[in-house]
Amino acid sequence: MKRKIFRSLIFAIILVIVYYAFQMLMGVYLTWKYVPDILDSYSAIDTFGSNQVAFGVKETPVEMVAEIIIIMVIGVVTYFSGGYVTKKIRNH
Repeated sequence: MKRKIFRSLIFAIILVIVYYAFQMLMGVYLTWKYVPDILDSYSAIDTFGSNQVAFGVKETPVEMVAEIIIIMVIGVVTYFSGGYVTKKIRNH
């Protein structure tokens, strides 16, 4: 049983790494593909009344830890569910 728990945690950690790698790659891709509208760029500033620009989302450490824990729980459940389904298929 210890071996299954260890493997499920390894699977969950890999899932977290893949999730964040995918998020970064999507950010890079969207940055490369973004083409600003130069002609209307200054009119948008007047519309919103702000001349400040912000990039990304600032999240608290609690939110970040909660996100990682949720992804890891999903990974552990997926690992054990996959093992259960595989066992049922082999025994059937």
